Amino acid sequence: MRILAFDTAQGALSAALLDGQGKALAHHFELRQRGHAEALLPLLDKVLREAGLTARDVTALGVTIGPGTFTGLRAGLAAARGFALAGNLPLIGITTLAAVAEPVALSADETLAVSFDARREEVYFQMFGTGLRALDEPRLLGVKEAAAVLPANKIVLAGTGAPLLQARLAPARYRLSEAPAQPDALSVARLALLRLSQADLQSFRSFPSPLYLRAPDAKLPAKPPVGHP
Repeated sequence: MRILAFDTAQGALSAALLDGQGKALAHHFELRQRGHAEALLPLLDKVLREAGLTARDVTALGVTIGPGTFTGLRAGLAAARGFALAGNLPLIGITTLAAVAEPVALSADETLAVSFDARREEVYFQMFGTGLRALDEPRLLGVKEAAAVLPANKIVLAGTGAPLLQARLAPARYRLSEAPAQPDALSVARLALLRLSQADLQSFRSFPSPLYLRAPDAKLPAKPPVGHP
């Protein structure tokens, strides 16, 4: 088993290749605000070459499905679908929120709140318990609303939205995670490997859909009236 995973959904670009035991064969991560589409394929080629493998050696794929930027998500999902079709590979979709949550260690009395700054005083938001157990569904919330739904026990804040929530909480209520605030393909690959261990490969033959929590800002131009040139 060899899993190739990558992320282009937020403010970073990363790719990782894992074997069936979860050992990283190659891994690259870089902060990047734009240009994901142009840089992704060269990065995937670099990861495969560093592992001494080719695309034919890949058994399964993992990719982030959002929430994230529209252009970033489209770039990653398009590449993942093309790769999956060319190699007849299973494709596992992982949310960016789960990817950020994956490396965070929690104690039994803590709740993990992962959030991404979605601008406009809003955050993409989800809470997790120990064992990466999702406590709610991914949501788009106002910062004030997100802070209000946090439970009374100790909170661990992670993701790029953490400073926004931090400003609304008493210091005794939270701690900041030391894990990366951006999704990392290494975590995507680990989560994909976990899901593959829990289901048959055939369960991942249909392509995952993007997780859009906000409608696109761009609007299609209005249609001209009938008879207008």
